[in-house]
Amino acid sequence: MQHTDDRLRVALIYNLKRTVARAEGDDDSDAEFDGPATIEALTHAIAAAGHTVVHVEADVGFLRRISELDIDVAFNIAEGLHGRSREALVPAVLDLLQIEYTGSDAATLAITLDKSLARAVVSQAGIPVAAGRVFLDPARPLPPELSFPLIVKPVAEGSSKGVTAASVVHDRAGLEAIVGSIVGRYKQGALVEQFLPGREFTVGLVGGPTPRVLTPLEIVFDGSAAHPVYSFGHKIEVDHSARIVPADLDDDLRRTLEEMALTAFEALGCRDVARVDFRCDAEGLPRFIECNPLPGLTPEWSDLCVAAKHSAMSYDALIAAILAPAIERVRVAREAAR
Repeated sequence: MQHTDDRLRVALIYNLKRTVARAEGDDDSDAEFDGPATIEALTHAIAAAGHTVVHVEADVGFLRRISELDIDVAFNIAEGLHGRSREALVPAVLDLLQIEYTGSDAATLAITLDKSLARAVVSQAGIPVAAGRVFLDPARPLPPELSFPLIVKPVAEGSSKGVTAASVVHDRAGLEAIVGSIVGRYKQGALVEQFLPGREFTVGLVGGPTPRVLTPLEIVFDGSAAHPVYSFGHKIEVDHSARIVPADLDDDLRRTLEEMALTAFEALGCRDVARVDFRCDAEGLPRFIECNPLPGLTPEWSDLCVAAKHSAMSYDALIAAILAPAIERVRVAREAAR
């Protein structure tokens, strides 16, 4: 059954957070998932746009349930359960069933979750990145382009999982210890990058087909660490960093960040929404850190939502802007089928 373009049945697809990590080192297995308050806020925002919301959790029964539902379009925020391609599973199933959905497709989500692959793609597009290599063996010799201090993180995790104050290492013993810890705990490679000592920014992009670039947000640390990082602890506890929106930027740096964010968005094949993170080197030049095409959507908390608010975009307007391109794709497909 096809519903009218004005009022659609929208499947809100998510993974529900059931545990709460309180400190670095706690169980972070569902840290990327969304809590009930976020699901409720999204439900309200989609309904406010005039649509009917159907909740679908992306667990092992997802394929059966989604194939049985009468829906027009999906709003996908599912992070996936297991494996390096976990974020790609829901879009791949929706493509199989020919159900339109918000956000990027399976190929883009697979590439962006793997930080090493994403770095390679954006570097090829002309965006500078810090020197870096993936380590699977803690005893691997340090390549000549890398020198201490270094930052070490899981290569395929989100929400700053595995990123702590100890992620910045200053010697061989520290490097081997954290690489071994990441490989053992997360069953994946450790991305070892040259530490960037400069300012840190995140830039949101929303809508389409050409996205709106939101006001850049700056992460400003409290000065307690010589080599600060935006860690897992910052994202689950009372934040020890300040998010400044709009970031205090001169015109050249603002333009550079916005252009780099849009170039990364396009090079990685993103659509509808993404958040692109940058950090400056010792000369103050921004370098790509990562792109998240499934950014957090918790009102008043997630970086994208904070940036949207300061771009004169309410939460309901933000969610409507993410949903609108998918609805347009539904409309175009229906017209073509007539």
